[in-house]
Amino acid sequence: MTEKDNYIKDLYEDLKYSVSKFDSQVLAISSGAIGLSLTFIEDIVPFKHAIYSWIFYLSLAIFILCLTIGFIGHYLSIRQISDSIEKVSENRITEIKQEKWIPRLNFSIVILLPIGVLLIVLYSIINIENYKSSEHKLESKKENKEIMKPKEKIPKLEFKQAE
Repeated sequence: MTEKDNYIKDLYEDLKYSVSKFDSQVLAISSGAIGLSLTFIEDIVPFKHAIYSWIFYLSLAIFILCLTIGFIGHYLSIRQISDSIEKVSENRITEIKQEKWIPRLNFSIVILLPIGVLLIVLYSIINIENYKSSEHKLESKKENKEIMKPKEKIPKLEFKQAE
């Protein structure tokens, strides 16, 4: 093997490692974001008090879409590698074609994943602030009720003159 062949082989190994890490990171971030957002709904701000629920649903849809796109990318990659192995074993190396959809799918994940994270963070901030503000209003109302309670009637002292 020439130095150029070794260098190309090393580049392919780096590419394989990078793609593997990319896929695992996408799966981890998407799955984690779904789990975290469900925890947020249960423990931090109950869904019955939440506002702008559509942002939450949209972020979940984007995370699920990222997971689905990742799985489709894996499937296409496996299919391409299997096809390439078959062609190489039959000495038809010139017939090997690069899969066109995998880079497109990966690019869509690169765009969608940060959008999903941004939406879930936005939803969280809006609802935490709204929840804190509504709790503050409730506390103020309680204080006002206590201040405005009618005072107990103090019996009037009547003095009778002695005869």
